[in-house]
Amino acid sequence: MAKQDEISSTERLLELIRTEDQIKLEDAEELSPKRSGRLKSKVRTSISFKKNIAVGVDIGYDDLKLVKVRRVSDRNYEMLEYARVPFDLKIPRENPDFHQFLRPTLAEFCGPHRNADIWCTISSARVETRHFRIPKVAARQVPNAIYWTYQREAAFDEDEKVFDFEVLGEVQEEQSVKLDVLAYTVPLDEVTALKQMFAKAGFPLSGISIVPFAFQTLLRTRRVEASDQFVASLYIGRDWSRIDIFSGGNLTLSRGIKAGVRTMMEALKKEIESNSKGLSLVKSPNEDVGRMRAVKQKRKLDLEAAQGYFFGYIHESTPVDSEGKDLGINENRVFQMIQPALERLVRQVERTIRHYALNYENARIGKIYISSGVTPHQRILSYIEEELGMPTEVLNPFQASSNFLPVVPVPDSMSEQSSFAPAMGMALADNSRTPNFLFTYKDKRKTVRNQRINRMVFASFLLLMAGCVGLSFWQEKIIRDKEAKKQQLVQHLEQYNLRVDKNLILKLVEQIREKNRSDQAIGNKYLNLAVISEVVDLTPPNVRLLDITTRLGPLPAKEQPEKDKKGKKGKKKPAEAPSRVLILEGIVQGDRLMLESALTAYLLELKNSRLFDQPNISSKSFEFSGNNEVLRFKAQLNLI
Repeated sequence: MAKQDEISSTERLLELIRTEDQIKLEDAEELSPKRSGRLKSKVRTSISFKKNIAVGVDIGYDDLKLVKVRRVSDRNYEMLEYARVPFDLKIPRENPDFHQFLRPTLAEFCGPHRNADIWCTISSARVETRHFRIPKVAARQVPNAIYWTYQREAAFDEDEKVFDFEVLGEVQEEQSVKLDVLAYTVPLDEVTALKQMFAKAGFPLSGISIVPFAFQTLLRTRRVEASDQFVASLYIGRDWSRIDIFSGGNLTLSRGIKAGVRTMMEALKKEIESNSKGLSLVKSPNEDVGRMRAVKQKRKLDLEAAQGYFFGYIHESTPVDSEGKDLGINENRVFQMIQPALERLVRQVERTIRHYALNYENARIGKIYISSGVTPHQRILSYIEEELGMPTEVLNPFQASSNFLPVVPVPDSMSEQSSFAPAMGMALADNSRTPNFLFTYKDKRKTVRNQRINRMVFASFLLLMAGCVGLSFWQEKIIRDKEAKKQQLVQHLEQYNLRVDKNLILKLVEQIREKNRSDQAIGNKYLNLAVISEVVDLTPPNVRLLDITTRLGPLPAKEQPEKDKKGKKGKKKPAEAPSRVLILEGIVQGDRLMLESALTAYLLELKNSRLFDQPNISSKSFEFSGNNEVLRFKAQLNLI
């Protein structure tokens, strides 16, 4: 049961939502529930140190589809390789031993790019998405407002689900400004299982997402050009199909349909087995009666046989075997058999589009992209286009464009091209444009916080350096003024023709000594600034310092007379100088194999400095910062 203060806070929040407070949206803060998913604000933030090579993985029913791309820039890519690798159905993806198949497969596909960013799709069946609008509220209240709005529409257990959302933008609605939001929940156990499976295979995942978000990435990266404001994607899978609707490249509706290629196979199987009247048996004088009886016995089909008829007669090639001729099967007949199942699928899509138009300001879908193993069959495409009353197009993620260059030949088959759409979307995924179930809102908040701290530290260093430069100019001015005064005094003394004697020389020597002591005092005063400035200049970009500690003692004491055993004063010996030590603590970032080499190079740079002696590493260890492995070290340097 909720505590009283929690209930009161909820009531205050709902009251705030009703008042429609219109305060400018800023960076979103922490979500109040104890265990939630991620937060993705309107201003998208990407992970630092993005890698150039990315691999998209789509685990299908019986095969693994892989796509590898190189990020030339933020908007330009090269498609390096793709592959379809079948696997044994006896060891499905849910099997704990599936990582034994993944390890060699990914090792061979990635090749030298073992540290590539790897994104993988997860089943969309248990992922629930909600598109709604909330009043524009203060930034710190946005997560709570979205969370409780989602809980009202579809309550979920926060211990079992990952909750996340994306603010798509601002819209004007009924004299007020509202925030357009896409929120979703993901089963935590599925995310954890997939993450652990890839970790066991030796290829940690950088991101996990679903097929609708993969299509969204294709639109946002302009892999698929959307000339219309509203477009839809129809993915016809084996057991399920999915209709996704996008507005301006943003997913606004996603619905699963329990109908797919298997439904058409079952309809074909049933018709061949039961509708004997519809199957015309060919009779001729030369007909083999025995073979005719065998054909009749073969009407009991399994799904594999039905699949053979289906793809044999409607695919890009249309081989006709003797059995098919005997049964009177041809392209027209196959299409008639699957048409009822296809019509049920189309009706579900039609109702989804009609619902979207009624609930989202009469939005009109300009085009629907289709991806499936049946996409090459023009008759099926034409049927869908005619029934829905809108243009259809096969989704081809391999088509060359100004920002995408396939380095290897693309598949010739249209069905093969469209089947790689989810994997291509994952290869182009990025935290700035693709929801990532591994990059939670807490990680994002930490990233934003670290960036702010880094900016503050950098600004402080800039101010410090500016102060040092200003101090240097001020000291130079003082020196110039002293030199000018000295010259005036020299000229003044020359007028008197003074005699040089011992007392005058001793006096002048004492003045020089005093000047040296003053200069030395000034040097010790600003020794810290000199040390910090030297460290900053020698620290490379891949080394981030977490802590700098200095122990700078006073100048060595004057010589003290050494007493002998009898207590008599003997020869003077200098007092021991206190140690002057600089302690550095930081992390080295970059390639896992090059971390220790980078640390060694950094320490050599410090050793070559005129201020520091031989550095001594007191500790070093490998740690994880976000999804990247870093080398944490602590070193001690003596000042010369």
